[in-house]
Amino acid sequence: MRRVFLFWPVLILTFIISVSASASTGGNTGLTGLWEYPTAEMPEDGAGRFGFTYNSPYQFYFLDLAWLPWLEINARFSTFDTLSVNYLNQVAPGIDGRRYMDKAIDLKLMLWHSKSPQNWIIPSIAIGVVDMMGTELMKAYYGAATWHFGNFAATLGYGSDRLNGFYGGIEWDVADWLTFKAEYSPLDYTKDVVAGHRVLTELPSKKYNAGIVLKAPWGMQGSVSYQRGDEWAFSISQKIHLGGPILGNGKKKFNVPGGFRYVNWEDPESQDLFARIKSGIDKYVRVRDVEMKLEKSEEYGRRLSLSYENYGYASHAEAMTRLIIILSEVMPETDSLLLIAKNAGIPVIKAEFPGTLLFDIRARSLREEDPIHSAVFTWANSDIEDPDSHVLASKAEHEFKAMLVYEPRIDQTLGKAYMDRLDIDAIYTGRYTNGWGSVVDVRFPVYNKINADSVTGLWWEPEMNSETRIQNAAMTYANHLGGSGRAWFFGEGGYINEEWLGANLWARYYGHSGLWWIGARYSALHDRDPWTFAGLTTGKLTYAYGHAFDDEESDPWHHGLWVQGGFHIADLNLDIQADYGQFVDNDRGWKLSATRHWDDTALGFWYIATDIDAPGKGFTKAGVHMEIPADKWFGTWFGNSSAHVWDQDTMFLSTWMPHSGREGGTIRTPERFISQLRPVSLKKNVARMIQEYCSYEDNDTEGGKEISSILEYIFH
Repeated sequence: MRRVFLFWPVLILTFIISVSASASTGGNTGLTGLWEYPTAEMPEDGAGRFGFTYNSPYQFYFLDLAWLPWLEINARFSTFDTLSVNYLNQVAPGIDGRRYMDKAIDLKLMLWHSKSPQNWIIPSIAIGVVDMMGTELMKAYYGAATWHFGNFAATLGYGSDRLNGFYGGIEWDVADWLTFKAEYSPLDYTKDVVAGHRVLTELPSKKYNAGIVLKAPWGMQGSVSYQRGDEWAFSISQKIHLGGPILGNGKKKFNVPGGFRYVNWEDPESQDLFARIKSGIDKYVRVRDVEMKLEKSEEYGRRLSLSYENYGYASHAEAMTRLIIILSEVMPETDSLLLIAKNAGIPVIKAEFPGTLLFDIRARSLREEDPIHSAVFTWANSDIEDPDSHVLASKAEHEFKAMLVYEPRIDQTLGKAYMDRLDIDAIYTGRYTNGWGSVVDVRFPVYNKINADSVTGLWWEPEMNSETRIQNAAMTYANHLGGSGRAWFFGEGGYINEEWLGANLWARYYGHSGLWWIGARYSALHDRDPWTFAGLTTGKLTYAYGHAFDDEESDPWHHGLWVQGGFHIADLNLDIQADYGQFVDNDRGWKLSATRHWDDTALGFWYIATDIDAPGKGFTKAGVHMEIPADKWFGTWFGNSSAHVWDQDTMFLSTWMPHSGREGGTIRTPERFISQLRPVSLKKNVARMIQEYCSYEDNDTEGGKEISSILEYIFH
């Protein structure tokens, strides 16, 4: 008691000497905070960390992110040195002796963020929940208040359950590269129990933790701390930001021809000038099917209409911005520029810019805070399809590539906690006219260490064996319904993924700016035989604990039908979607999803509740959706941007429920086809890129966040 008594006066004295806004650092589990406890601090919007902590007997692998300006989400794997999975020995003897693994999600909601140094007496306030999904082994609720002043921050909080009452601590930014943290920790380790076995076999001798965090200029952090009075803990993490590259240089390089520009449209002749401008676009911008037309009218003055299709960028905004920059450099003066963006040969959106914007971009000096406030983005409708203009001409394109594919699998029920495979995919992509396309993806295994055939393996994913080789082989289609440009039909059919042969059909109607949409989806799917190259099952592919088999007496066809609707919250780039209907195993219910976008990067969460619940839960399934472009990892370190996007859905729960909440596979959903090209989304992202090109010489992916708490967002 004496040492605990001395700890608090030192903490309070240090706080009185100088206290305030420290750069946020992660705790042991990844969530922003002290060592064991969260603070009322968060990373910048879209920023976070991934890393690893060793705090024997605990080990944490984490990914922490400010998913919204006021909402922090921390996903983690936990393993415990003192616990094996012997208690599973009767049903899974092959995994006897391996350490137990636990998955968890932590949330923090920033109620109020105190930003003014003059009002340091008013704290930032946050509430949250630890381990809200999964086994809920460490579940607890908490509230925290953090005061900022100078280079110090002090926190006082209260936690339920495992967090066990009042806690507090300090953070001191000694230097840009060094932070000191100390906390009073009443953590109740007796709550950490798995199958009757305690994780920490000996209770801690002290209730304080203290240590330092070392910070590198490139965003890496390492920490060392003395915890519980008897243990050293070590952690390493890397900063990420979904608004910029995860690693590498975030400043995009816009190559333009130097000292070259045509003075007027008459010299040379327009058609010759079009050819020269087109050759410049082909050299500097990876778009295709470029067609131009020069018009003169009393309404527009001299207007250049240009249609194109993006093929080289994951971001449609980047393709349009690069095109505008090139045109500003080489094109004669014009009163108006009309750009028509196509996808699969179909016009999706038209954007009209004033000619003065091209002059401003060429001078790298914008006159307005919003550089395209007077630009008009609308859906491309049938009135632009002038058969004499050749503006919308399109031709087929064929692309062949080979791609190295690495797939890991991590689960506590596996014979090995970590399994993986490496393959080479041979891929053909066809882009044809009038909305048609195709894809063929055949897999050639390099090695496969994933066991998909036994109780200690991925028996619920038999397609992970090396016999299933065709990943996709299907046709796709997208086109307008009617002449408004707002109604769409989408379809695809064939081998749509490694599990299904069949077809998906969508119909969508979008609002004027793309803020809302309504629609429907129908799927007809047949189980594939996972033990053959491209065969189909005779009946339904059925799962029982430990194995999957072809139930030849059942119907192999599955049908799903949903009504759908979505809404886009523009200032957050957040899409909310609700689906209701029949899933492919005849269970009925809802799917709710919320997906945050950073232009071509997306991270979302989904929740399915049907009339079949997961064991011990009030819902069927939940998971995360990710769309991460290849160039998000290294920015421009390796030169040009890439059009390749990693698209992945991952479940949070391993509840072995393969016959519920299933939607079937897809190749090219309406979201992937049209989401970035909605007027409200494209205009915002193009404006941001133009502003960065003209106004910023230094890479600044974060910037200052104006709204950083839920109360500010509600009442601002």
